[in-house]
Amino acid sequence: MMRVKMTIEYDGSAYAGWQRQKKQKTVQGEIERALEIILKTPVSIVTAGRTDAGVHARNQIAHCDIVSGDLNRLQKAINGIIDRDIVIKDITRVADDFHARFDARERTYCYRIALKPAAIMRHYSWYLPFTLNKTLLLKAAIYFMDVTDFTSFCKLHSSNTTYDCYIKKSVWRQEADFLNYTVTANRFLYGMVRGMVGIMIELGRGKIDWMEFVKIINARDVRRLPALAPARGLTLEKIDYNITQEKK
Repeated sequence: MMRVKMTIEYDGSAYAGWQRQKKQKTVQGEIERALEIILKTPVSIVTAGRTDAGVHARNQIAHCDIVSGDLNRLQKAINGIIDRDIVIKDITRVADDFHARFDARERTYCYRIALKPAAIMRHYSWYLPFTLNKTLLLKAAIYFMDVTDFTSFCKLHSSNTTYDCYIKKSVWRQEADFLNYTVTANRFLYGMVRGMVGIMIELGRGKIDWMEFVKIINARDVRRLPALAPARGLTLEKIDYNITQEKK
């Protein structure tokens, strides 16, 4: 047996998230189905982070244990079976103790706001037909870098034992007709980025003021959080690791 690392890109529009679910089409479920067809045995894959329904990924990372074989052929075989909205970009042999989730140092997400109606990008952004106070958005993004307890951004009855997350990067940038929010942290809670974007948009459009913004974050009560930003605007961009895990 050998452990391999897969780099995966997917359009999450048609999927009920990453995690395998009964009677639901998921990214993990589709890849495992393809692996079982090819290898003639069930294979369980472990990911660096589970994305919600409708969320996309440019460089998701997962690992699994398989019998030795030609990894280039395996990559082509998987891509030949799964739908074209999932692509295995790379398969590499790694150390036997490599773990896609626990060895990950940082995750980076990008949320895209469309400032004008878009045809193709409507599936990958959130169009907002009103003016946003970009100064307040930038101020809010910077504020999040000093927050460590993200209880206000985690769903009720979560199984999390800690709500601490450490934000390394949090910034808004306009690129053409899109306003992009990029955030990097050691970990993210379920729905956390969409919650952060949602409350910043409420602030930026004047629905809440700065004092209320801070109160909601410090309340540590997700019931006070405004609605989450739609999943379609969110993309997992990359996962960073401390060391190279490729098998020598």
